[in-house]
Amino acid sequence: MKKIIYILILTACSTLIAYLYVLSNDGFGKGDVAPFAVYTLILSTISLLLIRLYNKAFERVHFVVGFILSVVFTTIQTVIFVLLLWFVFGPWIGAISFPFQIIWIVGVGLANLYLLTTSESKFNIRHLLFVFGIVGISILTIKLVDRGKDALAEQQNFDIICLVHRPADTKQSSVEDLIRFGLTDVEASTILEQNLTGTFWTDKFFRVSESKMISTDYLNYDFDEMEETPGSDIEFMFGNKLDSTINLNSNKLIIIMNHPLKESFELDEPLNSSLILIQDLNGDNFKEIHLGEDKNSKKITIKGTDFRAFPYSTPILLDLKERGEFRLHGFQWMNK
Repeated sequence: MKKIIYILILTACSTLIAYLYVLSNDGFGKGDVAPFAVYTLILSTISLLLIRLYNKAFERVHFVVGFILSVVFTTIQTVIFVLLLWFVFGPWIGAISFPFQIIWIVGVGLANLYLLTTSESKFNIRHLLFVFGIVGISILTIKLVDRGKDALAEQQNFDIICLVHRPADTKQSSVEDLIRFGLTDVEASTILEQNLTGTFWTDKFFRVSESKMISTDYLNYDFDEMEETPGSDIEFMFGNKLDSTINLNSNKLIIIMNHPLKESFELDEPLNSSLILIQDLNGDNFKEIHLGEDKNSKKITIKGTDFRAFPYSTPILLDLKERGEFRLHGFQWMNK
């Protein structure tokens, strides 16, 4: 019976955490939850081979040492889980859209605490509740700190322009070529001063006003009431049409990319000014050109490109004041 409960705790807790993580990210990665649950069930069944070893170790030491051992065993067991998954799927495990390593640490940790509590060790329910209490207080403290930071952040008002750069030695863009994307003379000149040859292209932009997404294509869409207009979340995610009739905000985040991104890039959000990001021709670094000195306390993350579906997508993650994170469909690629 103990073995069945062990499997249930590890599998159910890990799957539930993965599901909640996906839910908090607007459903991104929901297709990975079911396979993840199957992998976890298989690996938790293999872990039954370790139960006797764990029980013997817990019985022979002081309950405090037993708790420390459970943490050590959890770490080692999670590493084994990841290695086994790597041997089966190879680099493709990197395509899983949520942090499965951390999720497994929590799931395995809870299952091993169950073993510790039900073993011959003097670690009992009272100690278990104490551990849960400390963890709960720590999580609550982190949440309160995050809310405090959110409250201190300034309201967000800017447009995001995602420019695809196609390098070419034989072609030199002009200021007029960039102005047609809604950039000012200063912004266009600053970009061309970086010796970027080739062409630029985009047909959309994203607008953030008073820390909420705005749709200029569908004026009746309200970001705070997306459930009232089905499909509006897709419109906010994929952005607004950009043409000569659109007057862009004077404060902009201009992101220029020329190839897919392997590793995520995080930056400080500009405040009441524009910021130009230019991706290196090789690698995952960006050159930051600030057209103002002030910065908000919020972060913007350009996520690593998702290669699981074609065409490939490079998302942008915003942390909106009082509204949490929202994922934008920033760039789209035909080649890796």
